[in-house]
Amino acid sequence: MEGKKKKSKGKKGGAPAAERQHMKMEELAVPQVQEPLFTCALCGKPIEYIAEAISEPDGSYSHFDCVMDKIRRQENVSENEKLSYIGHGCFAVFTTGEDGKLAIRTRIQYESKETFESAKKFVESTKQ
Repeated sequence: MEGKKKKSKGKKGGAPAAERQHMKMEELAVPQVQEPLFTCALCGKPIEYIAEAISEPDGSYSHFDCVMDKIRRQENVSENEKLSYIGHGCFAVFTTGEDGKLAIRTRIQYESKETFESAKKFVESTKQ
């Protein structure tokens, strides 16, 4: 097998590690989101992150957990039932059937489609 060159096991070409130069990249300014500070309509405490809030029918906002507590009380959710957010401003109370499958006992449309979309657009507009 003459005439063939042995492959080196070192790194391919280029300068040795000590001599390599790195490109300097320009630092990019990361825009900061200035969220308005709303007060929860249910507990009265500040809402730190508007994206974690739910809009009320009157246009105010509430903490997600405060709304869950409110619905849990209103719907008398028992220990063997579960309350869950199912999307687009809607909650549901689930029960477990005899076959072990979950079934919706009650569906609660908390936010209207208009207030949900309005809140979504508002959150998007606060991003810079």
